[in-house]
Amino acid sequence: MRNYTTRMDGLLLVNKKTGISSYDVIRKIKRVFKSSDKYAEIRHPKIGHAGTLDPFASGLLIVLVGKATKKMMSIHEYSKVYDVTAEFGYETDTQDLTGKIIAKDQKKAALDKGDILAVMQGMLGKQLQVPPNYSAKKVKGRRAYSLAREGKELNLAPKEIEVFQFELTDFSWPKISFRLEVSTGTYIRTIVSDLAKRIGRCATAVELRRVSIGPYIVEDAINVDSILTLKDVESNIIKI
Repeated sequence: MRNYTTRMDGLLLVNKKTGISSYDVIRKIKRVFKSSDKYAEIRHPKIGHAGTLDPFASGLLIVLVGKATKKMMSIHEYSKVYDVTAEFGYETDTQDLTGKIIAKDQKKAALDKGDILAVMQGMLGKQLQVPPNYSAKKVKGRRAYSLAREGKELNLAPKEIEVFQFELTDFSWPKISFRLEVSTGTYIRTIVSDLAKRIGRCATAVELRRVSIGPYIVEDAINVDSILTLKDVESNIIKI
């Protein structure tokens, strides 16, 4: 029988599904530890994650267990790759499909692919990005999204980001899909909104999937629904 008495330290690559928060994943893993009959023999590990995913988004979430939580900031600094699908014609207050529509296109004609590619090219490199009001940014100790839900007026400070890759992967008007590699702290739904505005249109992110964080890829991740026992966690831990 495997000896569980040593501390589990390492990374757990999780394929998060849509409809749950990043912390829902952490809660589930904590419950798995507590429900194990070996729990009393384990030195209770710290558990965290390196880079949140919005509930409407899916894909790679890196969970850190035990001493690996000390690597949180260094892993958080890795560039990240996302696949996103934007629907043109309207904009929501959250910049994704979970929000309320606040603007609609006056123009109905489809955009020219060449015009979109030209704007994408101009969005590569370093730039300032204003975080969305519906974000986890803190304002005087409170999350911006909480204040936004209360109707408070927010003026979030812009942050320097970098777009390393911006590729058009599918053009099925009014939906257009992209792959982006970006620096940490970049909001992909804001990239979508800003791109549309540069063309004089509206757009909203309707699908978002994180496919990699630095050297770690979603294909190597365990599905969140497959984490049922302590053995599922232990057998998928990556030692660092």
